[in-house]
Amino acid sequence: MSATRHWLWLIVAALSPVGLFGCAGPVKYNVTPTVAIQADRALSEADLLDVGIQVFDTAPITAAEASEQNTDPKILEAEARFVPFHLKKTLQETGQWGAVRVLPARAEEVDVSVSGKLLESNGEKLRVEIKVVDATGREWFHNEYTAQATEKSYEVLDKKQDRDPYQDLYNQVANDMLAYRQQLKASDVSAIRQVAQLKFARSVVPYAFDSYLVQDRDKIMKVSRLPAANDPMFERVNRVRDREYMFIDTVNIYYGNLYDDMRQPYGQWRRSYLQELNKKRELERQVWERRVLGAAAIVGAAFVGSNSRSGGSAAASNLLIIGGFEIIRSSGQLANDARVHESALKELGVSFKGDVAPVLADVEGRTLKLSGSVDAQYAQWRETLQELFAAETGLPPVAATPPPGTSPEPEKSR
Repeated sequence: MSATRHWLWLIVAALSPVGLFGCAGPVKYNVTPTVAIQADRALSEADLLDVGIQVFDTAPITAAEASEQNTDPKILEAEARFVPFHLKKTLQETGQWGAVRVLPARAEEVDVSVSGKLLESNGEKLRVEIKVVDATGREWFHNEYTAQATEKSYEVLDKKQDRDPYQDLYNQVANDMLAYRQQLKASDVSAIRQVAQLKFARSVVPYAFDSYLVQDRDKIMKVSRLPAANDPMFERVNRVRDREYMFIDTVNIYYGNLYDDMRQPYGQWRRSYLQELNKKRELERQVWERRVLGAAAIVGAAFVGSNSRSGGSAAASNLLIIGGFEIIRSSGQLANDARVHESALKELGVSFKGDVAPVLADVEGRTLKLSGSVDAQYAQWRETLQELFAAETGLPPVAATPPPGTSPEPEKSR
């Protein structure tokens, strides 16, 4: 690469993340050994921002692609809950944040929202896309992280350490979030918390609180006015919000149970995947080497035979030919062994599917006594909150939003 092209590439790389080239997509990082930055003191409540981590999306995968990648859609479904929960644990352990929760669905009413997509996950590589946005709508970053694991990375399983073979990736995400958080002024943190609080109020009873928030030209949400300190409606909304937290905390207990039940079998499954993959690669390398040697022996035999008519040379030629074919035959046996290991990888995927299915079923409706998926349960819960609010205030439910130009009747004193 010429010096001019080198500098041009550096300029493009520097400008792309800040959006000067439009929607450039996530910034890509290959993760290196990273230590999560810990708080050196207990932070005050005013300095803390709550974090909501959504259950991750997974890249669409066909049955053929799943077979090729030696995985299973149910494994991906479990990983989409396991990875955000471990990120939650990593953030909590730094002491840099308020409440950190895993959310079953997208929610804009949290101080800081983390969404993610699982792009690739196996025993050798973890690749995720992470976007972090605060309640005002300000995007903190949109990155793609890739981390590699080795067999040594899995020693944490033997030592029962509360770490993940890809812990460096989680630490890097935590540090990137902290780096942005440290750029914020105290007034920015206060504004984020206020907007999150009013967004929740608006989601429960939009026609009462919609006017409290406005968007500027950059589509950043700002507070236009605040409710009175003793506003009875706002106090009731905050009580309803506490009930929301109670439900999400209950969901997080189930995610935590899933995480605990998955941790060892999932870690061993990933370790086995990597071990089998390394064996398969080594066998494929030996197959290639033996076939090259076998072919060389046969060619050498032909050369010896064509350049001598003595009995000894003929015997040597025959030995080389026999040896060459034997080497090639043995390479075929190694190829069969490689296929056996590949089959073992697929069986590991099936066995792991069986290990986690009962836990997922417990999370997805049976234990929570709600029908449908967790997303559906969350939607039902929000409807329940709205009904509770309507019952407490006597106001109509959200579906009964008055037509434009009208306003709700003032609450009667009780």
